[in-house]
Amino acid sequence: MSKPPQGAPIILDIGSGYVKAGFAGEPNPSHIFPCITGKRKYKSVMVDAGTQMHDIYVGDAAMKLRGVLNLNHPIQRGIITSWEDYYEILNHVFYTLLRIENPQNHPIIYVESVSEQKDIREYIARVLFETHQFHSIIMIPSPLLSCFSVGLTTALVIESGVGITWIVPIINGQIIYRAIQRLELAGIDINHNLELLLMREGISLSSSASSEILRQIKEENCYFALDPDNPNKTIEKVKYPLPDGSMMEIAPHILYQAPEVIFDPSMIGSNSPNLPEAIIKCLNSIDKSYWGDLLTHIILSGGNFLQNGFKERLELELNSQISQYGPIPKPHKIETERQVKTLQPVKSTKKFHDTCPKCGRIVDLSDGKIECPECGASLQITQIDIEIKNLAPLKCPLCNKEIDDKTSLFCPYCGHKLAKDRPEVLSSSDKVPEILEYFESSSKILHFFLPDNLQTAIFKGASILGSLPSFDQIFITHAQYQQNREILSRDISEIFSLHF
Repeated sequence: MSKPPQGAPIILDIGSGYVKAGFAGEPNPSHIFPCITGKRKYKSVMVDAGTQMHDIYVGDAAMKLRGVLNLNHPIQRGIITSWEDYYEILNHVFYTLLRIENPQNHPIIYVESVSEQKDIREYIARVLFETHQFHSIIMIPSPLLSCFSVGLTTALVIESGVGITWIVPIINGQIIYRAIQRLELAGIDINHNLELLLMREGISLSSSASSEILRQIKEENCYFALDPDNPNKTIEKVKYPLPDGSMMEIAPHILYQAPEVIFDPSMIGSNSPNLPEAIIKCLNSIDKSYWGDLLTHIILSGGNFLQNGFKERLELELNSQISQYGPIPKPHKIETERQVKTLQPVKSTKKFHDTCPKCGRIVDLSDGKIECPECGASLQITQIDIEIKNLAPLKCPLCNKEIDDKTSLFCPYCGHKLAKDRPEVLSSSDKVPEILEYFESSSKILHFFLPDNLQTAIFKGASILGSLPSFDQIFITHAQYQQNREILSRDISEIFSLHF
């Protein structure tokens, strides 16, 4: 592997299923490996493995030796359950895979959960600063990076991995935290449902590789049916080779019933709402005038959406539910008309004394002087009044450029937050611009944005941000962290307003 550019930010995305690591500016992660660790069951079993033995194996090395290792998943449902194994993953990434020689040369973009607890965030920062001696870091919620990966700042992000599914509304780069929905329906639940369906057919997977077998069957053969009660008839069974050399035959109905748990959680005895219900609950927490903005910008992210037919099935389910809520307003229009200004002279009260703008002398104006008797500078100043015939233009106080969209919270040119004291525009009690246009039917509302690679969409968003020349200004140094730990909890909009 070639050495990374000097100062290139490290991107670290540690999920429940996989770890993605690399450098900003790269289109894809340099390394992707399973988020697992393994410890030896029996030392005597490993005698022919040579003298290079390890106490713990990480990622692909643990998968290769899974038959003689006790495997552990240090992150489950987005929660770190084993800090000892988490430390081993960090060491494996930094010093075995990326081979960082001097951590001071590389800031870190750390991808965190959208609901990361404050104490966990601060502890991870301490580990990176004090244990690994990195100079600066920035911690960004993953849905924002999924949004940036397709070039959007307003979207409804549906992010689903191995352990958790998130529905996160984002408007103008700001996460609407009160509307976030967390579903414990994800890849691991599809695997569990697949295992139950196979057991009903008399197929039991009891080997240490069962989780990997289920994952491969799910990713390679399972699909979503538009109508699970009347699916396309498939006569042939799917054959899958097992580690012992035998061949497993899978009935056709299992392949579309396994992922159906996302739309019918009761299949595994769960009382959780299904995905469309969670999306509607999310929307009901936001003023309806913004539904059009979100439903026309739906982003799918995460490796759990790799099965064929998911987008079409979700669109069908959402259309049937959204139609029950009446007309949906269209997205807010961007005003493009330039404001007309006229300059008119105004009369002012007569001054009897004034200060010379050149020499600073106080001059008596009672006798009608128009020049300073000391230096001869003119004392006449043309006064004008600015009359705006339409609404005043919105200008960014940082870059001084006019902004056409007067509802925007951020400058589209430099990212500066326009008004910190403005009330949040997304509350149902807030006043919003009157919208007169509505969608004719629910079938014309939904529009999906799919990243090139669902599994690495988060990394791509971080890579885009990290490669921007001005992005290095927002990293937090150890000194800043020690002075004020609250600096880690700033949302991305506040960071942009301070540094861009």
